[in-house]
Amino acid sequence: MRLLAFLIALLLVAGSPMAAANFIPDNMDELDSGYITVVNDSGAIVMQTGINIRPGDQFINEENQLYEITAVEGTLANARFIRTENDIAMETLAIPAQAPAETTPQLIAIYHTHTDECYISHDGRSTIPGKGSIMLVGDAFQQRLEELGYRVTHSKTLHDPHDANAYQRSRRTFMKLLNEQPVALFDIHRDSAPLNVYSTTINGKPAAKLLLVVGRQNQNRTTTLNYAKKIKAATDAKYRGLVRGIFIAHGNYNQDLNPRAMLVEVGTQYNSLDAAEYSVALLADAVPSFLKVNTQASAAAAGPVDAESTDVTPAEESYGTDMLYIIGALIVGVLGYLYLSTGSWSEAKNKLNYFFKYEFRDILASRRKRK
Repeated sequence: MRLLAFLIALLLVAGSPMAAANFIPDNMDELDSGYITVVNDSGAIVMQTGINIRPGDQFINEENQLYEITAVEGTLANARFIRTENDIAMETLAIPAQAPAETTPQLIAIYHTHTDECYISHDGRSTIPGKGSIMLVGDAFQQRLEELGYRVTHSKTLHDPHDANAYQRSRRTFMKLLNEQPVALFDIHRDSAPLNVYSTTINGKPAAKLLLVVGRQNQNRTTTLNYAKKIKAATDAKYRGLVRGIFIAHGNYNQDLNPRAMLVEVGTQYNSLDAAEYSVALLADAVPSFLKVNTQASAAAAGPVDAESTDVTPAEESYGTDMLYIIGALIVGVLGYLYLSTGSWSEAKNKLNYFFKYEFRDILASRRKRK
């Protein structure tokens, strides 16, 4: 309680309340046209995408190799190899095939921030405001999930135009979906890149590869990244090559509102609509493997459960880390504001001392008097 009071006091001194909108990117999350090519130190292509790339962004490729973007110049970016994410490979080997337990169906929410995105072979163009065939891909995802026993809410609320404020508009849709208490939310997109980057064949049928996107400007980024790794591991176990990687990008993509929100890029505009629909159906097949369906039902079927091996939800996995991040960012931000508003650390200290000595004391005294 003392820590909470201290933080509230700092906010009162600063006079600048934190708002959820601070997490929303203030510029375009995608290029107007074309794509960015990322190369490593040897000049080999690491990644190609229409998503805006900035230094500090990271990419985990299909082989679970982690790269970090070091420089961006126009449509060319450089990246350095960091390490191999062995935890994904190990989890892939440990994931069994699962199906939803026979219990109350869980709810999954689907929506589209960019409702104009299309597949050229189907629509004749890459975008059609308000009528993007990406929403048909959402329908295919919904259909397969319902066949597997899930309840699904598929929002087709329009968020046009495709501009820097699209995520602010889809944020309202996201919050409405949260009121239905879904166990997971998927923002379904399609990327812009050469066809060969996203084209593959699975079980003898053409498929469009998937890219999972995690925003690094939100307090849930550690949790959401762990969740994305679980999704990749589950799909790798069933359909190796379906997920081309995980992009940890500048922005937040509404993931600050829920740690089980995932942005999924389904192919590029050059993939066929059939391939895109087939791929999300395959993704749906992997959903039971990365979503905890019913802890009690699973425990009853498996017998006694070791406390150390009990399934833990993503929110539990990094709750402490996320809270420390929030508190740390709040303190640093307020202290920085104090320094800028007073011009020196000495004046900032005096202002803080004055507040606690007089104003904060008066606030507490007034509160006691009301009681």
